Amino acid sequence: MIGMQTQAPQLAQSANIVASTVTPGVLGFIVIALIGGALYFLMRNMNKHLAVMRASDFGAEPAPTAGDDKDKTE
Repeated sequence: MIGMQTQAPQLAQSANIVASTVTPGVLGFIVIALIGGALYFLMRNMNKHLAVMRASDFGAEPAPTAGDDKDKTE
């Protein structure tokens, strides 16, 4: 464990990393894209559930959403 403590600062000094060249890269883009996709689907699902809740509060039929492809003529 002691060897690890003395090697880490030496490795950091020998890396010669310039702050202006460090970028998030492809992994950062993928993570942000996944978070954005998850947020989109969560908001879409929440709007669908809120439409049902609003309709049940007022005793009316829920408003059709973009995901509803079925006819409700039963």
